[in-house]
Amino acid sequence: MAPVRRWRRSRHRGVSNIIGVILLVAMTVVAGVILWTFHINTPPSAPFLTFAIKTGGSNPVWGDPTDCQPTGNWSYPLNSTETGGGGYGLWGNLWFDECYPPATSGNFSYLNTSQVQIVSHSPANIPLADINLTFICNNASSSGGRTVLVQGSLASMTWFPGSTTSPAADAPYLGFCGNFDAGGYGGGSYGTLYNRLGMFIPIAQNRTDLSNGDTFLLYIHNGGWPVDYQCVDRSLYGCYTNGGKPVFDTDDYHGAPPWCFTTPGACTLYLTYSGDPATLLATIPVYSMAPPSAQ
Repeated sequence: MAPVRRWRRSRHRGVSNIIGVILLVAMTVVAGVILWTFHINTPPSAPFLTFAIKTGGSNPVWGDPTDCQPTGNWSYPLNSTETGGGGYGLWGNLWFDECYPPATSGNFSYLNTSQVQIVSHSPANIPLADINLTFICNNASSSGGRTVLVQGSLASMTWFPGSTTSPAADAPYLGFCGNFDAGGYGGGSYGTLYNRLGMFIPIAQNRTDLSNGDTFLLYIHNGGWPVDYQCVDRSLYGCYTNGGKPVFDTDDYHGAPPWCFTTPGACTLYLTYSGDPATLLATIPVYSMAPPSAQ
């Protein structure tokens, strides 16, 4: 009978082990459910970027086709062959082909420029539509308040010289810098789109996210004017010029006002992120964007 009793005791120990394993598995499952139930969603991290300012540049005024002439040699005032007897003729047809957006192969006038270039950023994918650029003129108006010269997303201020056929549907227009009306005719900008002031140029076309190397180009108005080549004859756009010769484009203002570079704190560029969480990415004094020689 002893072997039978030993067999029964061994059987009870086996059942106990199996029950213990089942209980342990059950406890593990319950603990996993509890841990999953009490998981806390942490808020997204704020994006950031670093940038470099490059001064002393010079770029064509791509935003203004009137400040461009067709390639080749032209006599000013234009003769009847070049104007087609008072119309656009050869000169005007080539102007449309080489100077009118999106064409950039013509001889555009140049202006001094400074650049804000993206060096690094995080996270990797920040939509250009969620980054806003705002140009503020501080305490420059007679009331002592702040005015907005231009404001828009980088996506709406994107320009691919030579490829973009038209501005974005929500492209911003120039406003006021103090008492200066950058959107007005005569002393202001005859064409009020943002690209008389500056433009955002991605390092690669068809990009919708920010990339290292993307650049905002700011034209600097420091006493110089681009040449208005389209005012070479009274028959062209009704321009009144000096004997049909090209003149300085004094009725179309280009670039940031000069006092932005002579008075510290007068003008500021802000880059902000409108996503979640809303973040101030950069504060850039415009005074720091021009070398002393250009101030």
